[in-house]
Amino acid sequence: MKKRLGAAVAALGIGLAALAGVPSASAAEQVAGVEAARPPATLVVPGDAYYPESITAAANGDLYVASITTGQVVVFRSGVWAAETFIPVGVNLGTAGVLFDDARKVLWTCDIDLSFQQPTKLNAFNLKGDLVASYTVPDRGVCADIVLVRGAVFITDTVDPTVQPALPGRILRLTTPSSTSAEGGTLSVWSADQAFTYPTGGLQINGIAYDGKSAIYTTNYSAGTLVRVGIAADGSALEASKVPIPRLLQNPDGIRMLDANRLLVTENPGALNVIDVRTGRITQVGTFDQPTSVVRSGAYLWVAEGQVLRLQQGQPPNLPFKIQRAPVPITDL
Repeated sequence: MKKRLGAAVAALGIGLAALAGVPSASAAEQVAGVEAARPPATLVVPGDAYYPESITAAANGDLYVASITTGQVVVFRSGVWAAETFIPVGVNLGTAGVLFDDARKVLWTCDIDLSFQQPTKLNAFNLKGDLVASYTVPDRGVCADIVLVRGAVFITDTVDPTVQPALPGRILRLTTPSSTSAEGGTLSVWSADQAFTYPTGGLQINGIAYDGKSAIYTTNYSAGTLVRVGIAADGSALEASKVPIPRLLQNPDGIRMLDANRLLVTENPGALNVIDVRTGRITQVGTFDQPTSVVRSGAYLWVAEGQVLRLQQGQPPNLPFKIQRAPVPITDL
C-alpha cells in the first residue's frame, strides 16, 4: 500500500513538474488578447456628405448606419468593422431611422425627402439589401424613427415642418399577417395625442423606444420634452403624458431603452444622457460631436455623430464621419 501510494505521489510530482514547465501567458499577453478582441473605439463612415442619422444593431452584432442626405446605408460586420455598402445611393431619397428586425430578417428604414416634396415611406430590405416591402406614410407624415413593440413595427411621425399650421405629431403602427415576414402589412395611426405636438411648429416627435412592458417613450425635437404613452391591454394607446424632467432637452434625437427604467437620449449639441423614466432624473454619461442616435450591442454602446446641426446651418462637417464606441453606463438604479 505504501509502495503504491509512493508511486502515485511520484507520478503526480512528475506530472506537476511537466505542467510547471509549460510557459503560461504573461499578463501583458492576456491584456493584448483582450484588446485584440475588443471592437475599435471609432468606426469611420466613408464619404464627405454622409451625415449618419441613425444606427441599429442586429443580434449577431452587425451595425447598420443610415445617411440622412444620400439615403445610403452601410453595415459594419461584427469582427470586421469596415464599412460595407448595404443600400446604395439612389434607393432611398434620404434615410432617417433604421431598425434591424431579427424575427423578420429585414432592415426597416425611414425613406424621407429632405425637401418634403415626396411622400415618406417605411421600407424593408432583406439580408441581401433587396427591397421586399414598402409602406407610404399617409397625410404627409414624415417617418423619423422605428421600434418593435410586441411584434408590430411602430414609427414616429415628426411631420412636414414646412406646413403651417403645424400638423399633429403621430405614432403609427404596422401590423403584418406573419411575425416573420415584412410583407402584406397594414400601416395605421396608433396615436395622435396632443402631447406629441409643439404648437409653434418645426419637427415634432422624433425618437421612439419601448420599455418591454407597458409603455412607449418618445421625444419632441423642437419642444425638448419627453413623453410616455401607455399601452392598453388590447394594444391600443392610452392617453400620453409628459415625463417631468428638470430641464428641457436640446434637440433630442435618437433614443433607446437601456433597461426597463432607464432611457438613453442623444442631444444634438453633444450630450448622451441616461434618463430615469420613473423620476425624470437626467444623468449625462458622455459627450460627442453632434450625436444623432445610439444603440447598445453586447457590452458596448455605439453613438452616431451625425453632425445634423452643421448640416442645418450650412456649415462644413468635421471629416471623417464617425461612429464612436462607448461603455454601457452604470448609474444608480
